[in-house]
Formats: sequence, structure tokens, C-alpha cells
Amino acid sequence: MNNQKILLEKIKHKKAKIAIIGLGYVGLPLAILLAKSGFIVDGYIKNKKELMSISSGISKIGMDSDLKKILKTGKLSVHNIISKRLQDNDIYIICVPTPLNKQKKPDLSSLNQVAKNLSRINLENKLIINESTVSPFTTKHIFGSLGKNYFLVCSPERIDPGSKKTVENIQKLIGGMNADSLTLGIALYKQILRKKLVVVKNMEVAEMSKMLENTYRAVNIALINEFAKLADAINIDILDVIAAAKTKWSFRAHYPGIGVGGHCIPIDPYYILKLAEIKKIDMQLVTVGLSGNERMPDYVAQKIIKNYKKNMKVLIYGLTYKKNIADLRESPVLVLCQILKRKKIDFVVYDPLIGKKQIQKLGLRIGKLEKVDIFVVGTDHKELIHDYSLAVGSETVVVDGRNFFQNKVGKKVLGIGRLRR
Repeated sequence: MNNQKILLEKIKHKKAKIAIIGLGYVGLPLAILLAKSGFIVDGYIKNKKELMSISSGISKIGMDSDLKKILKTGKLSVHNIISKRLQDNDIYIICVPTPLNKQKKPDLSSLNQVAKNLSRINLENKLIINESTVSPFTTKHIFGSLGKNYFLVCSPERIDPGSKKTVENIQKLIGGMNADSLTLGIALYKQILRKKLVVVKNMEVAEMSKMLENTYRAVNIALINEFAKLADAINIDILDVIAAAKTKWSFRAHYPGIGVGGHCIPIDPYYILKLAEIKKIDMQLVTVGLSGNERMPDYVAQKIIKNYKKNMKVLIYGLTYKKNIADLRESPVLVLCQILKRKKIDFVVYDPLIGKKQIQKLGLRIGKLEKVDIFVVGTDHKELIHDYSLAVGSETVVVDGRNFFQNKVGKKVLGIGRLRR
């Protein structure tokens, strides 16, 4: 029996020891799922404080109940990335962040550090899987020359925070460095996924598909934001326009708003732009689209400024990038807050999902639900349906950054591409 078949048998009988490197929004749910499925899983992180927290069953992404239960079984344990235990694993799944630096260029420092750590151990006949989002050829470039005789796969993460779509219920892309690598990767994911795997020709197709998915959304959101601005100017309700357009089979609806956030849509397109720059390909449509989305917080700020008078009470409701989750990554609402600060607009903030200490760390003033002059919807959490009545009076101007309100409340509702008087 050759070495690939030995590892394949280990996977099929759940005897393979799995390392999850990075225990954030991607890595932790995957680690818990694999452990629940019967695998022995070692989670690896470099932050000591976070390591202690997760080891005690508390994480920044929630899932504490599931985490505590699986930790008690002994199927999942948490370690420092420099632990000698790393050598004992058969499979290494990489789930570290791939953010942007201050110049909006790809920051691959975490991935490079993982590669450095892996290069120190014997990887012979082991499997490396990269789930971190990168542009084509990155997985091969960073992880393709760490030694000899190991297997390499790229399967870009697909998660939807705050939705009912859990890891096992989402279709995953998978591409391998070679046929043996791909066979091993497929065998592993088939053990935990309920959805059919999407097998692609190679790792580069998998990488570029992830780039296209999120760039597609970014560009189409930018398009609808431009239409919304025009709708504002000519007093047409953009939601009526979208509803009508949806009746055509070829139209897929996107919606305007205060801006885009999270770790995908505002980030990933810059990775493909960097590759295009290297290859001397002009992707002007993507560049303009990203710029348009990034200007949306300023567009909302102008609606506030036009209605603001000195000593008015202004409350921004919701700080997270997406409703019903306590996730502030790349939140456009935080950008809006910084704009208002620069413009000397006095305001307070309230978010039912974000603790007071965290708000204070952001340098923002904590508000409460009481009648205000201007009520700004930054994030439309489910609590808003009840909370707004505590803050919106008959003379309150509502600046609705999420187009939450379908009918008039307060004095008027200024949405994105819609007005309710």
C-alpha cells in the first residue's frame, strides 16, 4: 500500500489527526464539526490570551455551548502554533486571516508565518489544505515548496455569518496540486459535508472562483448604489425599481445601503486587483466599483449633516457590518462614525449586540434608547423592530442606512434611494 493510500484509509476510518491553524470565524466552526464527526482535532493559534479563552470554552465568535461540549470529549484541544505537537498531525487545514494593509494591498503575513512553522516539521506523506482566501497561484507559491512528498489542496472558505447556513450545509470548492492530493481532500470533506463538493481542475481555479464570487457582489452592489443615488435625486423608490426588475429572469437583485463590510466583499477584490496589476491587466470596473462602495458612508453622513442643527440629539443604531451578528470587521458604520466626528457632529451610538466596553474601546460615546432628533439606522438588527419606537418621536428625522423602514416613522425617513414623508 502506497503512502497516499495509507493516509486515505486513515481519513476514511477517522484515524487521521487534524490540525486547524487559525480558530476564528472559519477555523473554529470547522474544528468543532470535524471533532463532532469523530476526528481528533488540534486547534492552533498564536495569541496566548485567545488560546486561554478558547481552551476554557469561550470564543469571540460565539458557539460557546458547542465548544464547551466538544472540549469535554477530548476530541478537540487547543495549542500554541509553535507547539511540538504540530509534528504529530496528519492533515493541516489553514484558516488564518488574509486582510489588507493600510495601503489596501494584500497582507499575507499570517499565511507566510504558517508556512514557516510548517517548514520546520517533517511533512512527508501529509496533507495541507488552504482555506484562507487568496488570489490564484498563492497557495502553490506559499505552500508548494516546503519539502518533498506531501499533498496540497486549496478549498476556499465559504461561510455566511448570522445565517442558518452552517459549514456542513454549504457547497465547497476544491482543487488539488495533483490527483492524489485531490483524492485525499475530497475524502476528508465528504466525511463532514452534507452538500456535494464542487471539484475543479486545479487550485488556481478554486482560488480565482472565490475572487470572482465576492468581486461580483462588490461590483453589483456598487451598481445598485449608483442607481439608488439617482433614485434619490429624482424621487423614485429604488426598492420599487428593484422589485420590478426582479421579474426578469436574468436579473439578480442586489440592494443599496450604507456600505459593505465583513472580511470578504470589501477585501477580496483588492487581491485580484494586485494580481491584475502584476499582469498589467486594467480592471477599471472593479476599481471604480470598490471606490463607489467606500463612498457610501459619506453619502449617508451628508443626509445627517443636512438635517443637523447644533445641540440636536443624534443616535446611531447598530455598529456591526451585518444584522444580527456581533461582528465589526470592516463595518461601514464605523467609517460613518469617523466622518461625523471629523464634521463635529455630536452623536451617541447603541448596538444591542455590542458590549459597552467594546464601544468605549472604539472611542465612541454610548447612548440609550430615548427620543432623539435624528435616528440613524447603521445596522438593522432584529431588535430594531421594537427598539425604534423608544427613540423615534413625531419630530424625529430617520436616516435609514439599511432601508429597514417600509413606512413613514417620525417626521420623515431618508433611506438610500427612497424617501418616506
